[in-house]
Amino acid sequence: MSKKKVFQLGVIGLGVMGKHHARVAAHTRGLSLGAVADLDEKTAQEVGEKHGVPWFTNYHELFPFVDAVIVASPTASHFEVGKDCLSAGKPALIEKPLAKTSEQAQRLVVLAKEKNLPLAVGLIERFNPAFVELAKLIKKEKILGLDIKRRSPFPERITDANVIIDMMIHDLDLMLTLMGNDEIESLKVIGEKVKTTMLDKVNATVYFRTGTIAKIDADRVFGSKTRKIVVTTDKALYEADLLSKNVYVRTLEHISPSSHFTKQYDQLTAELMDFVLAIKRGQSPKVSATAGLKCLQLAEEVEKACS
Repeated sequence: MSKKKVFQLGVIGLGVMGKHHARVAAHTRGLSLGAVADLDEKTAQEVGEKHGVPWFTNYHELFPFVDAVIVASPTASHFEVGKDCLSAGKPALIEKPLAKTSEQAQRLVVLAKEKNLPLAVGLIERFNPAFVELAKLIKKEKILGLDIKRRSPFPERITDANVIIDMMIHDLDLMLTLMGNDEIESLKVIGEKVKTTMLDKVNATVYFRTGTIAKIDADRVFGSKTRKIVVTTDKALYEADLLSKNVYVRTLEHISPSSHFTKQYDQLTAELMDFVLAIKRGQSPKVSATAGLKCLQLAEEVEKACS
């Protein structure tokens, strides 16, 4: 009996996230790392040799060794690299944002459909155990309000993006996921440049057609790290802590918040497993290219409303 073919993943771009992707692909049952690529020869060689896989500085040379590709290169290159992957017949998972602009992202969505290839976006908070459980709990309830906070101390790494694309885009995606088909009527946005020439603090208030109001606070010059979603429904108040990966529930009967059991697991592993499963089954990944496009378009609207 012949051995079942092992599914090989390639990683393009070996910065912080790219190295994490390579590690998970190389050491998770059901996944396999086929090859890596990075413009920096030393980095490519170091990661390739660490995991015992071929390494390249020209990502095109990686394609014959892999079945699908994870694109973790700088945002400015996402469109070009993603286009080349899809053109080479390789399903791709592109780290957030899908592309530098929504126009580029739209072209990737169209190309993936033309090639009939899965295209996923690395909006990893969608796989956070606390968010997954929160979404289940409120599924049949009416959302009255959302309050999402994502705060961090100023990053040591140099970023080429404002706080909307760097951080808030995750929460725009989570908000759109929870609100389903509800339509946005208007936005109110306040932003501030603190330590860079780009927006470092942004507060966005989103008004939905049904009357729901969502407040999203993104701050990368805060004193401590916070990742929280508070949802008020017609039944209860829910708080999901995305750092501790726990969910707390408060009802009229139980005014003090009670901890809700949340199954714990590694969300990056869950993201990659979902991507591979989507390819094998010929279905859309959990975070599709269309979803990535939608939250990028909203991120651009938030930025425009701030200027």
